[in-house]
Amino acid sequence: MSGAVLFEGKSTPREMSTRYRLFRRAMILLCRFLFGYTLHGGERVPSEGPLVVASNHSQYADPVLVCVAVPRRLQWMAKKQLFGFPFRKFFEFIGSFPVDREGGGRGAIRAALAFLAEGWALGIFPEGTHRGAGSSREAKSGVIVLAARSGASVLPVHVGRLPGPLSRLRGQRLRIFVGEPIQMDPALRGGSAYREAADEIMRTIYALPQRREPT
Repeated sequence: MSGAVLFEGKSTPREMSTRYRLFRRAMILLCRFLFGYTLHGGERVPSEGPLVVASNHSQYADPVLVCVAVPRRLQWMAKKQLFGFPFRKFFEFIGSFPVDREGGGRGAIRAALAFLAEGWALGIFPEGTHRGAGSSREAKSGVIVLAARSGASVLPVHVGRLPGPLSRLRGQRLRIFVGEPIQMDPALRGGSAYREAADEIMRTIYALPQRREPT
């Protein structure tokens, strides 16, 4: 089923729904007030066309924080276990669709390619699940498969840690960094080539905070 059918009457690839736009504005204000939210490189987000938004994933709030940083309606690949009560409605609201990892996720890949073919922005965590400090940063190749097959650019995003109250008193902020869109070679083929390209995407993501502009 295509993305346009799934979200008919709501958001479109070019336009956020009023409800989602208000949600996003409220979250931006909340993040600025509580966490000193600062965005670096937000002007690099393409305003239209298919896009794979690839982010690091170190905390449960990351999907919402990426939605805050990227001014486009995102669709998210999310593991199917998240779609139980009481979170199903929320994940559907932010544009998530289930991925059956045990079943190979082929249906989710087809759905993701359909979204990209219609010009949506697709959110994905190449690491597959959230990683704590010191965890492996091994990337899954799905982000490269989707970009190479669809012709979409990959937008690297790095989400910083949410500072606690004491950290805020010490001046720490929530910082999110957006890199330059990366175009994949459509001729890229083979598992090893996909994994190498995915690892390069992750290196780019984790390097973004070191390359930020002075504030």
